[in-house]
Amino acid sequence: MQLQASLAQERWRKAVDNLWREILFYRRARLADRERERAQRRLKNLRRIVRRALSEYHRIELERQAEG
Repeated sequence: MQLQASLAQERWRKAVDNLWREILFYRRARLADRERERAQRRLKNLRRIVRRALSEYHRIELERQAEG
C-alpha cells in the first residue's frame, strides 16, 4: 500500500508540474486565436488529470491510514 501511495503522489506531483508549465507558457505566449483555443483545451485536460491524480492519491492514503 505504501508503494501505491508513493506512486500516486508522484503522479499527482508530475501532473501539477505539467499544469504549471502549461499555465506559464500560456501566459507568456501571444497565441493566435486558434492556438489559444488549443492551449485552453490543454489546460482544461491537465486540470482534470491533476484532480484525478489527487483523488487517487487521497483515496489510497485514506485506505492506508485505515489499515494502519
